[in-house]
Amino acid sequence: MKQKIYCLKEGSQEELEEEIVEEAPLFLTINNRIKRILLRTPGEDKPLLTGMSLTDGLIRRKEEIISIHTAGNIAEMEIKLIQGLPEPEEIDDIFNGVIKSALRRDKDRKIRVGELLKLMNMMESRQELRERTKASHAAMLFSYKLEPICISEDVGRHNALDKVIGKALLEERIGDVFMATLSSRISFEMAKKAVIAGIKVLMGISRPTSMAILLGEKAGMSIVTLARDGGIMVFSKKERIGA
Repeated sequence: MKQKIYCLKEGSQEELEEEIVEEAPLFLTINNRIKRILLRTPGEDKPLLTGMSLTDGLIRRKEEIISIHTAGNIAEMEIKLIQGLPEPEEIDDIFNGVIKSALRRDKDRKIRVGELLKLMNMMESRQELRERTKASHAAMLFSYKLEPICISEDVGRHNALDKVIGKALLEERIGDVFMATLSSRISFEMAKKAVIAGIKVLMGISRPTSMAILLGEKAGMSIVTLARDGGIMVFSKKERIGA
């Protein structure tokens, strides 16, 4: 969407038209009884709801989604069962609950610094919405062959990750996912979504939080970020990362 803005300098004023990233509520009803409001960038609502259902522990497989209907800012979902994570009483229960909900896969591989930097650059080069608005986040998934699977952008970093996870699930490629790159920092919530989706390497722009690192260590997921000197910083599961 276009918006008139004013650019001010000392002694001067200029009127410009800028493209603004759209943020709008999605009013969601699940099984006619659970109601949520998601603030998101419109578009890719079905992948968003699919990915959110997986990473929130509502489903384990695509087949558990009976239907998704969207019309403008209204969405209705029906799923076979709701198996949300139990309310934790201790901090370890939070981590154990996430790990228990993770999609299991035995496949693994090592990845080198140069490969990690190349994949992050690939995501950044494909951020079309950010190029236009300077205000969106992105998430991108890569296979075990380090080939791109999908990318999504959204005003919310959580939404961007849910969208790509949802795309992979809908396209039956979730089992191919090895790595995710993010245009944001890695919080516990972002790490949780990645662990549940079975992601082995999670790479962000800036440093992770302490709880994200603890989850990465417990779940065996490598958490890496860009370093100022052009390299990377590894915060968990170092043995998967080669120099």
